[in-house]
Formats: sequence, C-alpha cells, structure tokens
Amino acid sequence: MKIKYIVYTIILIVFCYKTHAQKPFDIGVLQDYGFVIKHSVKIGHLQTRPFATTLYFNKYHLGNETWMKKFNHPKTSFALTYFDFRNHVIGKTVALTSNYLFPLYRKSKSNAELKIGTGLVYSTNPFDIQQNFTNNVLSNRWSYVMQMGWFWNYAIDKHWQFKTALQLTHYSNGAYKLPNAGVNIMTVSLGTSYTFHPQNIIYTPANNPVFSKKWHLQTALAGSLIEAEVNQPYKHKVINLGIYTGRDLSPIHRLIGGVDISWSDGVKYQIQKKYKDSTSKPDYRRVSVVVGDEINFGKMSFNIQFGVYVYKQFVAIADMPFYQRYGLKYYWHKHIWTGLFLKSHAATAECAEFTIGGSFFNKKKQK
Repeated sequence: MKIKYIVYTIILIVFCYKTHAQKPFDIGVLQDYGFVIKHSVKIGHLQTRPFATTLYFNKYHLGNETWMKKFNHPKTSFALTYFDFRNHVIGKTVALTSNYLFPLYRKSKSNAELKIGTGLVYSTNPFDIQQNFTNNVLSNRWSYVMQMGWFWNYAIDKHWQFKTALQLTHYSNGAYKLPNAGVNIMTVSLGTSYTFHPQNIIYTPANNPVFSKKWHLQTALAGSLIEAEVNQPYKHKVINLGIYTGRDLSPIHRLIGGVDISWSDGVKYQIQKKYKDSTSKPDYRRVSVVVGDEINFGKMSFNIQFGVYVYKQFVAIADMPFYQRYGLKYYWHKHIWTGLFLKSHAATAECAEFTIGGSFFNKKKQK
C-alpha cells in the first residue's frame, strides 16, 4: 500500500503544478480489473485476477500541423499504473507510460479513442533463483511496457467525463534477463477525468501543404544485451545493421523494405556449447529481408516490421524462420533519429534494441 500512496503523491504534485497553464489538459483516474492471459503452458501456475489503479495526464494537440489533422487531433497521455496481481509470486508492479490517444469518432457528448503506448515497469517481486524461482514472467526489476486500449468517453458536463475502456498490457524485459515468458494482462476499466480550460479546446484546421513523395535510403545500427541461460552472470551483446529503402505513401505513412545483418553473441554461445567438441561450427551471423510500415506523428513514429531469414546456419532456442519488430522512433533532425524496438519470434522476445539511424539520400518526386 505504501507504493500506492507514493504514486498518488507524485501525480498530485505534478498535476497541481500544471494547473496554472491556460492550455487545456485532462487529469483522471481509472480502476482496472482483469486477468492474466495464458499465452504459454509455462505460466499456468500464475493465472490471476489483478486489480489496477491508473492516474494520468492528457495533453491536447490543437495545432494546424498535417499529422494532427490526419489523426483527428490526438492527445498525448502520461500515466502511472499500480498493479496488484493478487499473487505472491508475481507481487505488485508500478508502470510509467507515455501514450497516444487517437480519436476514432467525436460527438458533442461522447467520443471513442484508440490508445497505443510504451514505457517502463518496476516489479516488487522478480525472479530469484533462491527465493522466487517460479516467477518466470518477470525476471528483472525493470521491464518494458507495451499497451493498447479502446476507450469510450461520455461528457457529464464541460469539465467532467465518465470513461470505460478495454486494455491489453504486455510486460517483458526483451530477454535481458531470463526466464522471460512475459506477462499479458487484459483489463476492463472504469474511471473519470476532469478537463482544465475546456473553453480553449479549439481545433485548428490543417493548412493542407502540398505533399511531395520521397524516396529514402536509410541505415540503422541497433545494440542490445541478452542472457542465453537462466541465472547467467554476464550478458551477451547483439548487434544489428539495417539498410533500407523507404517510400512516402502519404504525409503519415512510409513503406520500408531492406536487409538486416545481425551478430548475436547469444547465438554464438549456444553454438559453442553444442559444438564444443567439433572443429567445424555453423556461422552465428544472420541475414534477413525486411518490410514494414512507419506511421509518423510529428517528431515521433510508430514502426511495424516483418523479417524473413535468408541466411541462417544455426537454429537457436525459440527461433523461427521469421520475426517481427515493433517500436518507436524520435527524430532529432529530419535525417537523424533514435529508437527503441522489440524484436520477437512470434510471442517470444529475442531482444530490446536501442537504435540510432539516419537518412543519407532523399529524392523528391512531385505528385
């Protein structure tokens, strides 16, 4: 309970500080109830019905930038969520997330929103080989969060709103520490929010600039650390070099295709262990072809990629012929960005990638 009170205090301080501003914003609270999805037989002993409390702050995007208009003027949300799993093995968690709320429809008294977000989560009772060896879903104190939700909001008056939601939350440390089965929580939510300065919610029409389609030649260098075995005292580095060609399809969509080349010391470790008495060992390097979509909103973008291996001599634990990559980019300059991505084989995470990239060629082609 002490963690809960600390969470409330921090949020209230931040909210009180924000109230002097004249720009409109929301503060609110959600009460969540749900269940842990059994996505693997390995977590059957951890089926629970957790409770959660979420406090959040929403910022309105009311400008005339093209992406704001294309997404029907979304909101940026910052949330702090306290989960009580009501299971002594998993314990409790506190998550800090940053989210986008994209309007699906907007009426005078009600609206619906799609929520997509990411962040970090702190676990009070992670895996411990001596004290908590059955917790195979949260093995590290800190893990990554991915969230998606569908919200329906009803305006009681110009300040107060009633909220309901259906949300899916995923926690994983990206194989930084094993075991890493991850946890998926489906919840239903009820709550309320209060809007400050609602009279200043004025949606500015887009200025409709001329859109120029562009070709991009991009490179990305990603690095991560993983474990190859449970309770391993050291980490293995994973390096990935990506070379891609991108084509702008619209002001918010960019189609990307290219090649990934990866060097995983975790795979190399498995090879050396399996072929320790052999003079001939398979290559640990891998090459794959990649296609994906980059969805742009301002200086940030959400990325979905699908890759297929075309060169892979060794099949590692939990390997598949294909993989997915999800993540966020932040553009510090129109040609330079950094990002955080999760690479996974179906439901099994391979690594969390910290990435820096750039666009080295940019050719304009008018519509």
